[in-house]
Amino acid sequence: KDLNSLKLSLNYSGVIKKMDMKKKKFNDLLKIDDDDKKIIEMIEKKPSITHSDIAKEIEKSQPAVGARIIKLERKNLLTRQVGFNVKKVDIRVVIVYISTKDVEEIVKKIELCPFINHAFKISGEFNLLCFIAASDLKTIEKLVDLCFRKDPNVINVKTNVLIESIHDFVVPIDFQIENFDGRHCGPGCSLTENLPKFKFNQNSED
Repeated sequence: KDLNSLKLSLNYSGVIKKMDMKKKKFNDLLKIDDDDKKIIEMIEKKPSITHSDIAKEIEKSQPAVGARIIKLERKNLLTRQVGFNVKKVDIRVVIVYISTKDVEEIVKKIELCPFINHAFKISGEFNLLCFIAASDLKTIEKLVDLCFRKDPNVINVKTNVLIESIHDFVVPIDFQIENFDGRHCGPGCSLTENLPKFKFNQNSED
């Protein structure tokens, strides 16, 4: 019994050691140093912070800080998202989970959709996740019916309404969505190629 326990302990230690060997820090993964991380953290907390304030904090010159920020931007580690802050603006946001036979076909379909604020390929029961924002839930529901539920490539759709954003969350807004007529959402909409098939009855009630 003691021998088996010892073997189990050694095996467990070996697994932990192997896991530790695979673990990477952001410094190695992103090829940045502690000053870079400090700059990112400071800008995340206060996007309007000046190069001068950052320079004082990390004890570097302003030109050095500017060069680091340019480097981080080129590596896509510092980006600025322009749009509505869902935490502070009264708009409706719905999270849509989609299970589809061919995820690439759906991706092509939604790439230019002004309603789709963020989209992600995911693993599990559903293979696509979308954030859809509009001024009211009825419009979003019509769009989900039109774009996803009526698509033969889609197996299942689940929607969750975002009740409240705990942190600041910015979604880009394309004002083309105000022109949504129940048939297609704008000039780039994939549904314009096949309107009769996807035509939505605007007079019907949800």
